[in-house]
Amino acid sequence: MNLTGLDFDNIPPFSVPMRFFFVAPVFALISALIIAFAGESMWLSRWHPATLAVTHAMVLGVISMIMCGAILQLLPVLAGKSLPKVKLISTLTLALLSIGTLSLMTAFFANMFGLQSNVFFTLAGVTLTLGFGGFISAILWLIRQRSKANISINTMRLGFIAMLVVGIIASLLLADYLFASQFNITKQLTDNHASWGLIGWVSLVIIGVSFQVLPMFHVAPAFPRWCSRYLPGFLFITLLIYTLVTLGMTQFTIMTVLDIDSGSTVWAFIQAICTGLLQLGLMVYAVTAMHCLYRRKRKINDASVTCWFIALACLFLCCAVSLVISLMMSSITSVEAWLLSFGWSPLTLVSVFIYGWILSVIMAMIIKIVPFLAYLHLQRQCGFHLQAFALLPNMHELLSKSRMQYLLYSHVFSLFALCITLYHSANYWILSLAIVGQFGYLLFLMAKVSGRYRDIASAIDEALLT
Repeated sequence: MNLTGLDFDNIPPFSVPMRFFFVAPVFALISALIIAFAGESMWLSRWHPATLAVTHAMVLGVISMIMCGAILQLLPVLAGKSLPKVKLISTLTLALLSIGTLSLMTAFFANMFGLQSNVFFTLAGVTLTLGFGGFISAILWLIRQRSKANISINTMRLGFIAMLVVGIIASLLLADYLFASQFNITKQLTDNHASWGLIGWVSLVIIGVSFQVLPMFHVAPAFPRWCSRYLPGFLFITLLIYTLVTLGMTQFTIMTVLDIDSGSTVWAFIQAICTGLLQLGLMVYAVTAMHCLYRRKRKINDASVTCWFIALACLFLCCAVSLVISLMMSSITSVEAWLLSFGWSPLTLVSVFIYGWILSVIMAMIIKIVPFLAYLHLQRQCGFHLQAFALLPNMHELLSKSRMQYLLYSHVFSLFALCITLYHSANYWILSLAIVGQFGYLLFLMAKVSGRYRDIASAIDEALLT
């Protein structure tokens, strides 16, 4: 394990990240219940209430929740400074994000049950704004205190700014809904909302974390300088141009020099170029990261490494397939109908992107981070007391390799269940059971590690008194 350049003197208590890690599987289990009760209909359209509820539950309740917990633990190590009032900040963030996500999920179903969706949308907007706004403000303040630049921190800073953009677009869409389109915001902004959330916020933060985590946990070589320094900024700027072009298409359809049709064509062409550049940029990152992992010094059978390879392969395939389909659709008009005849749907790529790329990385990191944090806090608790050090367990005693493998198998099965459900929606019940199995087992593993941590911490306290 390569810990060069890291400062562990300012890490928050073990309970700070774990409270986020424990809540995340609960939202996954709620998503599984929604999938089970919604049935086949939710796979027919991206606008189905169940589809919207499950998507936001997974992105906000599972992915963002785990990312917030990991960031609160990782950034003080990278920045070399502690976050003031970290327990208060983490508690408020967790409560606001949980209430906001549940309110948003309820809002999508409200009209189906005769409830006022406006109330729940407003509550979700307020709580999520306060939760993410306060969290990101605290994190950006912490980053600003660091005197020396760090590639991982610089990339994650772009991800945090992207999260602010996600919030702004979400606020515009919410205002458009609550005030009956008085703001003239069209559905096109929903694509930007998703792009900034999945690429800008989640993917950029993951990319920034990978610059540090892959060399740290897997003794992989550092990423090439051109990749770590320039690629994140390239993705961010391209995404920004894509959004500005969308706003141009939405708000300025009449141009002074060009007529409406030619103006729309110009906007659409620039938008297509930006989309292609984003896809190529993510593909370049995927290939580079796989190359770094392949060249790691410790080439042992590791569930975390396998999860990383699955994630990067899914990222590359999603971007490559999307790019090929876009090129084919621009020249062959019947391509979309041909794809639909093979069971293809608009949900296919984004579903695999979320579950195959993002959640695979989440699984890869959490099975490394949780036992490592438990071990690190126990080690610091021992101090220089030799009798206490004798009680210190090996990290694999906290979470065994066999249990990591079982979690990997459950994740692979869930990904397979998702693919067959996307192909034939009648298999939705298999996906629901797979998600329950995967995240139920994850919850069990974290409870076991936490219980083992408390027992050993108590034994160390007793040893320190002797």
